[in-house]
Amino acid sequence: MSEIASRLASRLFDGRLIENQHRSAFIEAMIEPYLEPYGWCYAGAGWSGWDFDRKDGRRLEVKQSAAHQTWSEFRNLRTRGIFDIAARKGYFYDGGSKWAPVPGRPAQTYVFAWNPTFGSETDHRNPDQWEFYVVAETSLPQHKTIGLSEIKKLTAFVKLPDLALTVDQIAALSLPKRAGE
Repeated sequence: MSEIASRLASRLFDGRLIENQHRSAFIEAMIEPYLEPYGWCYAGAGWSGWDFDRKDGRRLEVKQSAAHQTWSEFRNLRTRGIFDIAARKGYFYDGGSKWAPVPGRPAQTYVFAWNPTFGSETDHRNPDQWEFYVVAETSLPQHKTIGLSEIKKLTAFVKLPDLALTVDQIAALSLPKRAGE
């Protein structure tokens, strides 16, 4: 089993470009050690409606995108950075085992991770290449998606070492939502 897991991890993460469906897990693992000292615990397993939470009920959702995608490599196509922020009809919690039919967005704070690097120097695994934009859910428009240009109007980016403090400051302004509310 260990050999299979190791081989799979190598296949998914040893290249400088990480496919979209796996990059989310990589970014969450990248920021986790920075958030933990501030009381954030990873909660994004399964179909959970958010990625990190705290004992006080605050929730954090992480969205990511990159200028250089695996599928844009051969077309030399730089992406603009568009993130899904659609409200949902409800959300899963407790590791995805329970459903709460609460419409809206289940997290109070959003982190938009963006890698602006394009070309042969792009390496999604390099934390120094990432910009992080932290936005309170109440500041997000009621759209299904948001572009990077709109996010930049809401907040400035921070680098990884400053992410947790910024998340904590924004999250402190938000009231927690609880299952069933």
